[in-house]
Order: sequence, then C-alpha cells, then structure tokens
Amino acid sequence: MSETDESKARIVRGLILGLLPPGGGENPAIFGGAGSLDSLGLVNLLADLEYRLAGEFGRDLVLASDRAMSRNRSPFRDVDGLTEYIVELLSE
Repeated sequence: MSETDESKARIVRGLILGLLPPGGGENPAIFGGAGSLDSLGLVNLLADLEYRLAGEFGRDLVLASDRAMSRNRSPFRDVDGLTEYIVELLSE
C-alpha cells in the first residue's frame, strides 16, 4: 500500500470506528454473525459513511453496489475489510 493509500486508510478507519458502537477490539465485526449491526443498522452506517467520505475526500462514493455485493468476502463484515474496500474505491 502506498503512503497516500495508508493515509487514506487511517482517515477512513477513523470515520468507520466513529460511527460504530464502542468496543469490539482491534478489528470490530460490522455485519454478519458476530457483527454489531443488523441490516437496517448497516444501511444507516453506509449512508452516514458515504456522507462523511464525500466531505473528507470531495468524492461521492456508492458503497452498497453490485461490485460490493458480488465479492467472495463481503466488505461489510469488519472494519478492516470495509476500510480496504473504500481505499480501493478512492484510488480509482
């Protein structure tokens, strides 16, 4: 990961963690079996996160897309996966 991507990842991770309930360890689960959010909670998280990302990076991103849904491993499972997915989108 380039220095620019690492910087983006730190910012994105902070935004995600700021929207999740406290606790959950180093890589909190977001959605799924061990996740802290149900489907409505995930939708709210993604909407808030899209808004904050647009403010931070000046770009509109759609996080819940066909691209995200067609992955073998959902980017919404945990903070690391979602961070990686968003940095990938920002790098395009």
